[in-house]
Amino acid sequence: MSSKGSSPYQTRRRPVARKRGITTTQITLVIGAVVVAVALLIVLNSTRLRRATEVAFAYPTGMTQTGNPYKGSPDAPLKMELYSDFLCGHCADFANVLEAISADYIETGKLQVVFRNFAFLTPESVQAAQASLCALDQSPVSFWRYHDILYASRGGGMAAYSTVRLKGYAQELGLDMEAFSRCLDSRAKAAQVQADLDAGRQAGVDGTPTWFLNGQKHVGAMSESDLRSLLDSLLPK
Repeated sequence: MSSKGSSPYQTRRRPVARKRGITTTQITLVIGAVVVAVALLIVLNSTRLRRATEVAFAYPTGMTQTGNPYKGSPDAPLKMELYSDFLCGHCADFANVLEAISADYIETGKLQVVFRNFAFLTPESVQAAQASLCALDQSPVSFWRYHDILYASRGGGMAAYSTVRLKGYAQELGLDMEAFSRCLDSRAKAAQVQADLDAGRQAGVDGTPTWFLNGQKHVGAMSESDLRSLLDSLLPK
């Protein structure tokens, strides 16, 4: 997939000079659009937030030998290694697509997804990635629940990834708060987050989401229908 134009793929962008002379009407329209967008994000993310805190998983979860969380059978014929940033909107979209196909591919043992942090967009990206691994310390299921709640909270902006909020999500999920806080405050997972970033760069990753399906590199989010078609084409006949 190309990363040009409106590709569902996120990289760092250089700041662009703004034009002067913005009118009051333009400011009002922009504020109105932002309010509507935030409201839509809250509505769209409510289902994922409820799932993160309430719904049990219907598939195996665990950790690879390199310490990365996975969901889906280790014996699945299709294996996806996914590099993602929790502050990346396209990554959140792709997480929703993976959830939508879960019943037909992950829960049936056809697809395994291995998650690797590629925290490169902001300092909050790095802190969220570290927090996710602090959750992983408690169990792979805790990681995936925390993963879901991080994406569900994107409507809150950068404040949604403050230390206080990150600890609040852990408390909502019923994690051991003493262990989680100690892990996050000490930056115990900083080296692992950096190692994933370095591994991604060595593999040719320079934006998110980037994913490798049975070793084949794909760049950007993919629609549910296109992903289903791709997976079906690779499954044994």
